[in-house]
Amino acid sequence: MRKTVLTLMLVASAITSAASAQTAPATPRPPMRQDANHDGVSTRAEAIAQADARFAQMDTDHDGRITAGEMRAYREALHDRMVASGRDVPVPPPGGRKHDGMGRRMDPNGDGSVTRDEFEARALKRFDRMDANHDGTIDATERANAAEMRHVDRRERRDGGTQPAPTPAQ
Repeated sequence: MRKTVLTLMLVASAITSAASAQTAPATPRPPMRQDANHDGVSTRAEAIAQADARFAQMDTDHDGRITAGEMRAYREALHDRMVASGRDVPVPPPGGRKHDGMGRRMDPNGDGSVTRDEFEARALKRFDRMDANHDGTIDATERANAAEMRHVDRRERRDGGTQPAPTPAQ
């Protein structure tokens, strides 16, 4: 009996170690959301088209304006899609979500809604910030540099100090 149990335990151990040793093949990084033709480079025209498509998704009553309620509904739907796909979803801080509607960055004139022009202007401002060499395109290097700068900015805001930012590779 002991030999049988010992043998079964060894077999089970061998099976689990063999299964855990197999690794899934590396999945390629998904293309940029703004890269419509999947050539690895995002252009201003692609950024505008992506902003227009997202604006159309958010503007559920099709009045040409996004209200705080439409913004909330869009974010909740996005959250539900993330949960349904099995992705890790950040837990909101105690006391509720940080962004309940839209902030000053989203609504620069403070009228309580965002027009298509305001939405596009914000998308182009983000595009120009990422386009380090100002050639009208964002390549993989510029995208990586922008991601690193975002991490540095978040780290500085979290830590409350101003630490020297690492210089991104060109």
